[in-house]
Amino acid sequence: MAKIPIMLQLDGNWDSYGRFREFEVDDSTPSSIEIGQVYQDKETIAAAMKHYSVMHKSNSGLKDLVLEEFYWLICVGENCTWHFKATSINDSAMFKDRNFDSQHTCSLLDNTFIQRKLTAMVFGRISDPKTIYAPKDIQFDMLSEHGVNLTYMQAWRAKEKALQFMRGHPADSYSKLPSYLYILEKTYLGSVVKLKKTDDDCFLYVFVAICTSSSGWEYCRPVVVVDGTFLNSAYRGIMLTASTMDTASTEVLL
Repeated sequence: MAKIPIMLQLDGNWDSYGRFREFEVDDSTPSSIEIGQVYQDKETIAAAMKHYSVMHKSNSGLKDLVLEEFYWLICVGENCTWHFKATSINDSAMFKDRNFDSQHTCSLLDNTFIQRKLTAMVFGRISDPKTIYAPKDIQFDMLSEHGVNLTYMQAWRAKEKALQFMRGHPADSYSKLPSYLYILEKTYLGSVVKLKKTDDDCFLYVFVAICTSSSGWEYCRPVVVVDGTFLNSAYRGIMLTASTMDTASTEVLL
């Protein structure tokens, strides 16, 4: 069963310390939105409403109005009464559902129009984090399990969103390199670690030679083989490795 990483709290759902007991919403959880529900923060409301929209196939035609103290969703259909309103609890980060009319009175109930703008973020969150789906697999699963017909591009964007949710944005990994290299250098004393940046402080390359491999060079044949491969990540690039052979004809990575 796919997990949706959002936290949703209900009135009266407190522990003995006066804190919320948190639980994870999944496909087995009733996808109902009711007056009186309390949400951890504004982002949780947005995620919960997107999940609700997918389960009820009514995501399109909704316009949100988000301010510091309230979150309001209305239907853009002419004279439609559908609306959702939540406000902050005592100016805190938590929000409470104050008003919700779930009945559409407009022509947006036509399934073709309703499914036209379903967002990739929702499907990215529904995807099982232990399985990497191909876009066609996502199309099949969403149609068979939720009755939602996706285009190939919508499914592809869903996959990208799911990977980003699980692994983080590729650009964020570069900011973690200095701390990782520092720990590497302190753990393997004598290693050579070099991080090179451009003039505008962008990543250029990184060089790593672990001390345990370098110290074995004197017992190896005086031949070095350099191999390279193109990276298929978001920012491409090339990875180069240097290796040699010891007297037992075993490959040694330098």
